[in-house]
Amino acid sequence: MADEREDSLIQQRCLQSLADFTSYAKSIYTDAGKNSRGDAVGYFKAVSAGQSNEDGVRTNLDIAMVCAFLYNYIEFNGCSEFNLPHGINKDNLRQMACSALRYAYSTHQTVRLMRCTDGKYWGTYQDEQGQWHHQWESSLWVLSMAFTKKFIEDFDGLGKEEQELIAKLMASEADFQLSRPIPFGFQGDTKAEENGWESNVLAVAWANLIAHPHSPQWQEAMIRYGFNGYTVDADANDTTMIDGKQAREWYVGTNLYPDYTLQNHNYFHTSYQNVVMQEQAETILATYYLKEDRPPKLHQSLTWHWQEVWDEVLAQLALADGELAMPNGNDWSMFLYDQLPAYAAMACIKRNPDALMLEMRCLDQLLKRQHTTPDGSYMLNPDIGPRRMGVTAHRVMMTWFLHRLFPTEDLRSEKFAVDHRNGMTDYLKMGAVIPSTWQDFRQRLSKTKVFPCQQIVRSISEDRFVCFSWSEGLKNATGIIVPNTVEDSKIIIPYKYKGTGNFLGCYNNAQTRLSGKPQFITTDSTFQVHGRLMAAGGKVAQDFKFTADAHNAVVVEYQLQGNDTIFEERGGTVAVSVDPFTKTERTLYYEGGTFTSGGSQMRTFRSNWVNIDNRIGIISIGENNEMAFGDRQLINSIQTARLYPAYSNTPQVASRIKRKFYYFTNQTAQETRQMQQRLCSTDAP
Repeated sequence: MADEREDSLIQQRCLQSLADFTSYAKSIYTDAGKNSRGDAVGYFKAVSAGQSNEDGVRTNLDIAMVCAFLYNYIEFNGCSEFNLPHGINKDNLRQMACSALRYAYSTHQTVRLMRCTDGKYWGTYQDEQGQWHHQWESSLWVLSMAFTKKFIEDFDGLGKEEQELIAKLMASEADFQLSRPIPFGFQGDTKAEENGWESNVLAVAWANLIAHPHSPQWQEAMIRYGFNGYTVDADANDTTMIDGKQAREWYVGTNLYPDYTLQNHNYFHTSYQNVVMQEQAETILATYYLKEDRPPKLHQSLTWHWQEVWDEVLAQLALADGELAMPNGNDWSMFLYDQLPAYAAMACIKRNPDALMLEMRCLDQLLKRQHTTPDGSYMLNPDIGPRRMGVTAHRVMMTWFLHRLFPTEDLRSEKFAVDHRNGMTDYLKMGAVIPSTWQDFRQRLSKTKVFPCQQIVRSISEDRFVCFSWSEGLKNATGIIVPNTVEDSKIIIPYKYKGTGNFLGCYNNAQTRLSGKPQFITTDSTFQVHGRLMAAGGKVAQDFKFTADAHNAVVVEYQLQGNDTIFEERGGTVAVSVDPFTKTERTLYYEGGTFTSGGSQMRTFRSNWVNIDNRIGIISIGENNEMAFGDRQLINSIQTARLYPAYSNTPQVASRIKRKFYYFTNQTAQETRQMQQRLCSTDAP
């Protein structure tokens, strides 16, 4: 049951995680001399150390914010709830945060007390001729600056001139948003995420600069940008009253497909699907925490369509460990658990019991991955180095804030009877959030779900989650099977390679092309996808059928056509994690015995069945079948091996390749062997 202890536990775990992270933060902190005022400055060193780009500025400000937050927390509350690493104290935190903050504002275009290490300034500004010069995403970084400033000035204060310089910077970044039309778009490159972070800087300016003449305009623009995050076509005619206007009056344009999905990087991407909610929640936090003598208010525009996005997309793709499925694979570090603050926002602001359950599971995994590193950083082999660490720490801190300011405990209790949130009367009528159970959640979401705008289908049975995606943006067809247990949820992992990835294989190590449109056939508990690929560099037709039954079996069948020669077959492929975060070696059982491998050397073996770790069973129908395990490679920050249920380097005519594979979860090696014996006598292709 959600109560004060549960909120406190989540907050305590976040605090300790951030405290552990400070060892890493200190290791990348760099003194950078003094600015032209004579103030000591420094920065947290990204790959682009101290430079004016996203990598340099965002990394510096995210980590400065976390250090300032911990310093502030210790000053208010002491250090009884967490332990700082050896060699770190509150004075270190204060010094690093203050110096990094000074470096950040000193190098902004509106301040120019020094240049970044690349000889440039950063940020958005208006020149003397009234021309705006916009740096993409700079408004997002100002949110972290504003929180850093607030944490420091709560105790140390900032000099009047420093305050004026930061105010000038904030006003410039916010004013740019008043000077341009709000962007929108949904095909390939949604503007939902960008509008979310633009609402951040408007909230920061409105909350901090109460006397500024543009303050009312910033508030109005904050609402409009925030509303135009999760927007659909129907909003153009929606008469729902929200923040004093009809929804259609706030609407500018559409950022989601009609099924509430979105695309970024030219494909459906669950990280971008949830990050809009995070940014809108941070705008809410900014209006509450950073305000100067303004009564707090939950702007409903900032949660517009949260529920629909949750019900129709995010909840539908949630896995047993709290991860969100990546039907198309990923293009950055995998298993970030970057949806943590989105879960927290739904749990704390929307009072959603499923989100609270998933948040706790997600936090477990994020901390487990942090514990694989020796210095408190959040993962081994991050794709973008320190910037990934800073963004993750930022999200952990915001999760703490959501539970502190919008706790999941019973808000009707006497503790909140006389509350300073006098603008949040309706919110304070809320009872406790009772987290659901995974079993109950899974059963309620068991109906097959099709995302028609993305050509994705998924099913959840008692044993496993399975999905298949046909992405025209990526020109890729792949899928994933995930057991419904936390400990097995990362054996087979998202994977894409040369037009396919998991299941459909690769021929002649050449690109596979999509052909035409797939056909989706569904029932409440099953699905089947029929389609055609052009394999082996687009030369060979590959007709396939992908079936997920109502219980445990996934069946993949395909036939190659024509007389072209296939020199290399890698059929029925699945990507298997062999990483310190999951398991560095896998034990494979097959007809001829067993072996344990991390995948660094290719191991071939003749068998019609194979089982991974007594958990995942795979059966290949056919005679004289060869399999292989190996091809270990770092993919999306996870060490990954490939298991090929049909493997050959012997030339063969394409039309002779007819494959049928069965995939089972929660199955022992003995059960896989017995199943293969039952199937092989009646199911030969």
